[in-house]
Amino acid sequence: MKKITLFFIILLLCLNVRAQGNLKTHSKFGFKLGSGMQTITGCPIIHKPRIAFMGGFWVKLNIGKKWAMQAELFNIGKGTGLGLQQSKTGDYWLNLNYFEAPILFQFCKKNVYLEFGPSLAVLINTGEYTKGWLLPYQTDQYPISNKDISFNLGTGYKINDKWQIGLRITHSLLPVRKQLPATSHQVYNRGIIFSISRQINLKSLKSN
Repeated sequence: MKKITLFFIILLLCLNVRAQGNLKTHSKFGFKLGSGMQTITGCPIIHKPRIAFMGGFWVKLNIGKKWAMQAELFNIGKGTGLGLQQSKTGDYWLNLNYFEAPILFQFCKKNVYLEFGPSLAVLINTGEYTKGWLLPYQTDQYPISNKDISFNLGTGYKINDKWQIGLRITHSLLPVRKQLPATSHQVYNRGIIFSISRQINLKSLKSN
């Protein structure tokens, strides 16, 4: 967690220095809250997507007339929820909590933008439960990775100078757990998040 926080602080300082050195460059930062559905692949137990929440902050730097780069740091829940039907091994819930730092490139046209880029997440804590049954595998032999490298693809709409909404799909690039018994592939995180952001103009704050 210390490494990812230090990385984001350094990136924030670099973007701010770049903005000060170029009068035509416009940088912003803000806060973001969101909610969506998260699930995993490669699980032998009946489950359904879980409702997860995220919250954090971001900084954006315009790098062209239509292009921008955005770095974020937020806390997000991942994993999966309880199944709708009882199986032989019982319904299942996996709670994963991460600090995540995406680096995104955004293509902007008027009030709409498209974004894509990777993210690195560090696992804070985890909980794994079944509904009245034992897990069909030993958790110590199949630990959850403490890092999650993902790819993000999303779109958004700028409501006004301060507020914008966004929709983002994310999927792990590397497995977060090795292949479990009775499955055909490894475990990956995937999800979809709807968010709302509050933008703050750095130059306005400096002027004030």
